[in-house]
Amino acid sequence: MNWKASLGALLFTLTACSESPDPTPTPPRPMKAVLFPYIPDTVGDGFASLAARLEADFEREHSDIDLDIVFDANLDVYDLDDGGTLNQLLGSGPSAAQVVEVDTLILGSLVSKGWIQPVTPAAGTVHPAAEEAVRISGTSYGMPTYLCTYVVYSHSTNIRSATNGSTLVEILREVSPGKRPLAANFDGSWTLPSSYIDAWGDTHPADALPGALSLPLDATTLTPFETVVDSCAMEPGVNPCLDGTYADNTAAEEAFATEQANGFMGYTERLVPILKARPGMALPDVVSVPLGGGSAPTVFVDALVVNAGCTGTCAEDAKALTTFLGSTEVRSLIAFSGEGPQGTLPRYLLQANRAFYQQEPARSDPMYRKFEPLIDGARPFPSQGFPENRKAMQAALLEALK
Repeated sequence: MNWKASLGALLFTLTACSESPDPTPTPPRPMKAVLFPYIPDTVGDGFASLAARLEADFEREHSDIDLDIVFDANLDVYDLDDGGTLNQLLGSGPSAAQVVEVDTLILGSLVSKGWIQPVTPAAGTVHPAAEEAVRISGTSYGMPTYLCTYVVYSHSTNIRSATNGSTLVEILREVSPGKRPLAANFDGSWTLPSSYIDAWGDTHPADALPGALSLPLDATTLTPFETVVDSCAMEPGVNPCLDGTYADNTAAEEAFATEQANGFMGYTERLVPILKARPGMALPDVVSVPLGGGSAPTVFVDALVVNAGCTGTCAEDAKALTTFLGSTEVRSLIAFSGEGPQGTLPRYLLQANRAFYQQEPARSDPMYRKFEPLIDGARPFPSQGFPENRKAMQAALLEALK
C-alpha cells in the first residue's frame, strides 16, 4: 500500500469515529411523591396546575430526576392497616411512593411499623412545635410542611378578649342575639377527640399533652368544652356541629359567611370556602380558639416522610425533594396559590417554615399578619398514641356530651 492509500484509510477511520452515534443518555430516575390532598383547591383544577408547577421547578434544578407529584383525595393517608393505603404507598409494590405527606398524629405508628426512615430538617428552619412533632424518641422522621390549628373567625373584635370556652360563647352570643353563636364540626373519631385535646391543652397548659389521651375524661376540661359544643344547638336535641350536618362539606362555613352564625371554628384555610360563599366579604378577625378552661394554642403538623425502602441514590433524591418542598419559596407558592392566575385566593394555610412569615407576600398579607402570633408558643398534638385511643375517646365524649 502506497502512502496515499494509507492516508486515505486513516482519514476514513477518523471520519467514521467522529460520526459514531453518542452513547444512549441515561434516563432520569423516577421519584413519586404523594402530597396532602386536603388543602383548598383554589385554582379549581384538582391541583393539576400545582403538581405541574412543582414538578417543573424541581426538575429544573434536578434534571436527572423525573418527579411525579400526586394529589389524590381517594387515597386515605390515615389508613394504617397492614395492606392498606399507607402500607402500599410506603411499601415496595407498584403503588409505592418514595415520599408521602402525612399528619404527624400517625407518625409514631409509621415509625413503629418500620415503614419510614429518619428525615431531619435543618436546625432552626421550622417552627419549634413542628420540630417536636416529627421527633420520636430523639430521632426526627419528617420534613414539616403545614401547621393546622383550631381558630375562631368572627366579624367582632370582641373575640380577642375571650379567655376560655365559656367567655367565648358569651361574646359570640352578644354579637347578634338570637343567631347561632358558633358554627363548627365536632363530628368524627378524629375531629371530636382532637378538639377535646385542644381544650385539655387550654385547661392544662403546663402539662404534657399526651396526658390528654388518658381516660376517664378530665372534668375541668369537659365543662367549658361542653359549653362550646352545646352553643351550636339552637333547639334541644339538634346539634348540627355534632350530628354530622356540618361534617365534610361547607355548610358551617356558609352559615358564618351568610350571617346565620356569629362565628366559625375550624382551620385557618377554611377561610377560602367562607370567602367563596360571600364574595366581597370583609376579612374577619381571628383568634386561637379557647375550647377549655384557658387559651393556649395546639397545632397539628403535616410532614413529608420517606419510604424506608428508599436507600442509596433514592435516599439522596428524596432528601433533595423534601428540602425543595420545605423551602420558603415553595411554601409561599402553595400558600398564595402562585400556580394560579392573578387574583386567585390564597390558601390561608399555616406554614411550618419560619422564614415564610418574614418574607413577602406573607409579611404584608392582612391575614397572615394575624395568623403568625396565634402559633407563638404553640405545642403540637401528640405524635404517638392518638390513632389507638381515638375511638375510645370519641365514645366517652359522645356519652358525656349527650
